[in-house]
Amino acid sequence: MSPALTCMLVAFLGYSVQNVSQATQKLGLRIFTRNRPAGAVVWALATMGTTASVLIILYAVSIGDVSLVGAMAGTGLLSLTLYSRLVLGEPVGRREVTGVLLILGAATLLGTFAGEPSRDVVLVDRLLVYLAAVVVLYTVLWLLARGNSRLLAITIGGFAGALGGFVAQFQKVSASQVGSETCFWPGLGGPLAALCNPYTLAWIALTMTAMLVLQFAHRTGAAIRVIPAFSANYISIPVLGGIFCFGESFHPAQWLGLALILAGVFSITRRPKPLPPPDATRLRRSARGAPAP
Repeated sequence: MSPALTCMLVAFLGYSVQNVSQATQKLGLRIFTRNRPAGAVVWALATMGTTASVLIILYAVSIGDVSLVGAMAGTGLLSLTLYSRLVLGEPVGRREVTGVLLILGAATLLGTFAGEPSRDVVLVDRLLVYLAAVVVLYTVLWLLARGNSRLLAITIGGFAGALGGFVAQFQKVSASQVGSETCFWPGLGGPLAALCNPYTLAWIALTMTAMLVLQFAHRTGAAIRVIPAFSANYISIPVLGGIFCFGESFHPAQWLGLALILAGVFSITRRPKPLPPPDATRLRRSARGAPAP
């Protein structure tokens, strides 16, 4: 099996565990209202799953390109859709099936045209400038959107996704030679060195900040606006970062795969608009037997 394909499979596993664990956390909170001990156990196990997913994704970026791992971020919804249908008993309609098929086609394109992992280029200064530019951009957009609740929800959701998209990039740095050289305990090698350096603290802080901003976005506006904006940034930010900050390449066909993944994510996460309430006058006329105009 090629290193690129191995990276894709590990990334798919990591994002699947992440999304399924997040759904199980919500299930645990729901059970907690009826049975506290059972709900607490389910929530605790799901939280352990989210922690494990971070380590799996860390391993994925350590063996492959961060741009490829970032593009795979939407594939976890495949497992989440199946989990929602088979375990949670939630309905899966045409929209979800379309999204699953789009993501499957996208993953095929990404895998078919994935080359060997790029050479070990880590441009930390460029990564920090990239992070600062994105933070400044979204801060300005946030200030400009304060008078428009719809635009504000999209902006804050996108900001949360952008911060989350930097996690894989700082994980890549922490697992690289740069991370080993800045380890808090000189001489410590192997996986422990990847967890004991300043860049590890950076991606942990970014993870927590992204979660807090996302919660604020949910309080600001409807999920139909927040989730797609979050997902688009969560996927595209590491892809661009892999190219500009790690010297990676992305085949034109893989750009098409990235577009299909985004389309699939939007198809799965988008919620249909509620039907408008029936016209009261028409109902009264129907009750009297009069024809509606």
